[in-house]
Amino acid sequence: MTFARVVLLLSALPFGGIGVAFLVAPEALAARVGLALDGGGTSFADLRAVYGGLQLSCALALGAAARNPAWVAPGLGLQVLLYGGLFLARLYSYAVSGLPDGLGYALHAGEAVGVLAGVVAILRLRHGGRS
Repeated sequence: MTFARVVLLLSALPFGGIGVAFLVAPEALAARVGLALDGGGTSFADLRAVYGGLQLSCALALGAAARNPAWVAPGLGLQVLLYGGLFLARLYSYAVSGLPDGLGYALHAGEAVGVLAGVVAILRLRHGGRS
């Protein structure tokens, strides 16, 4: 398996893990990041949709891109956009809401790795690497 495909598969794992976790145990995970739920169906449905379903969809898209040679380059672009959006939004939050705890920094570091790995894989593809 080529570097680019491995990068895509590895980048799909956090999305998949977070997605499953929020579908199964939204209240516990929300509490871990300081989100308070009012206990109503709408709050749980929204949390499961955004942190569960959307995250799983991202994982599936990245995983599918890893399995189809024609999708590897666009998949890497998607990876950079997904992780880059998370990374930049977190930076913005630091500026307007203050600094996070250790978990926040760990998540931010993981997002930086996701962006960097995607960019490196794209550059390798452009310079003659296989998909």
